[in-house]
Amino acid sequence: MIEVSKASVKMDGRLLFSGLSFAVEEGRMVCVSGGSGCGKTTLLRAVLGFMPLLEGHISIFGELLTPSSAVEFRRHMSYLPQELAFPVDSVREMVELPFLLKVNKNVRFSKDRLMEEWARLDLDAGLYDKKMSEISGGQRQRIALSVCGLLRKPIFIADEPTSALDVNSSALAAEYIRRMASRGCAALLVSHDTAFAEMCDKRVIIGETHNDNGL
Repeated sequence: MIEVSKASVKMDGRLLFSGLSFAVEEGRMVCVSGGSGCGKTTLLRAVLGFMPLLEGHISIFGELLTPSSAVEFRRHMSYLPQELAFPVDSVREMVELPFLLKVNKNVRFSKDRLMEEWARLDLDAGLYDKKMSEISGGQRQRIALSVCGLLRKPIFIADEPTSALDVNSSALAAEYIRRMASRGCAALLVSHDTAFAEMCDKRVIIGETHNDNGL
């Protein structure tokens, strides 16, 4: 579903990475790792169509990613950023907000289905009526992940999805994303968490030479 071919990115006059090639196929979890400042988050921005490549190209569903096609491709993606900021006061508003967006107008929100997702992530149903200020960072991260699962998009992109989680919650998150993949989702994940990376189908380390077909 996602193919990155000989990609190079420069930011503020500095080359972050070059010649990067890998693929993320349907039903697969691919984890991108590397040192701080190597361009992991920038790579995700490029796949989302927000960052132009210096060289190379990115294809989604076999079609070239361009500024014009990126808008349509993003309709088929759910994205979990590392920094979670929501313009809402309550958890209820947080989980319902994505379903009010035009891009998701064909997806119906269901609290019952959400509670099923929460059970898989060890989230208490009582959190639904909490204020955002009353929940922890780890709870917020798992709640946001559950919404991505509920949206059922064919592509899932996440930046450090376990950064606020303890070991047990990280394992639950990995299992949850694995379940998303088992439904046919292609998951592109950035993480410095070695244990999480080992649970993925493939690990791509920026700074090393890669040229594969996601096998």
